[in-house]
Amino acid sequence: MKSFNKIVTTLAVPLILLAPTSAFSHEAGDIIVRVGATSVNPDESTTLIDTAATGALPSTGAGVSNNLQLGLNLVYMVSDSLGVEVLAATPFTHDLKAKGLSAYGFSTTGLGSVDHLPPTVTLNYFLGGANSLIRPYVGVGVNYTTFFSEDLSYRAETELGARSLDVDDSYGIAYRAGVDFVLGDHWMLNASAWKIDIDTDVSFGSALGKVQVGAELDPWVYMISLGYKL
Repeated sequence: MKSFNKIVTTLAVPLILLAPTSAFSHEAGDIIVRVGATSVNPDESTTLIDTAATGALPSTGAGVSNNLQLGLNLVYMVSDSLGVEVLAATPFTHDLKAKGLSAYGFSTTGLGSVDHLPPTVTLNYFLGGANSLIRPYVGVGVNYTTFFSEDLSYRAETELGARSLDVDDSYGIAYRAGVDFVLGDHWMLNASAWKIDIDTDVSFGSALGKVQVGAELDPWVYMISLGYKL
């Protein structure tokens, strides 16, 4: 009998955790604030580097580094299953790299750096019951990415005669997926990701005239956070 009771207890615990409970809920009118580590990982593809003096340079391109910052998002539950979410963060800083210039006699690889903010609004659909302990969700929305604090590297300035780095802002679609693990009346853990459409043009003046390259950054954005329901 003791063995049977142990088996019943072992099977019952996960079922209890997954079962709906009125104490823990995502309900219409709830406001959820999440704060955590947010990583932007560009999945970039670029055009050839183009200069006013030479035109497009074959076998060249550009690259963008990843960056980790503190992220914040706010969710307003329109209904038990639909929530409007806003993503914000401290500014991300990315290194810009040139590829293939060595074939043309240049040693420059690091072009400089740029900061960006990616405010994103999505409408999310939450699966499961209104008061389930685990709430996966998917969503879609719009992103506006603004670039600022463009800074050229010393090597780019001295070897290429680079000046006045400019990175264009971008609008695009954002896709969203994640899951909330409810810990109590107010607290929850969250793991989530975005795929964001970010297209931009990078340009600067140089000894070869205007240099420009088009980039589809299309980053994956990952976030692990702690949430609190107000």
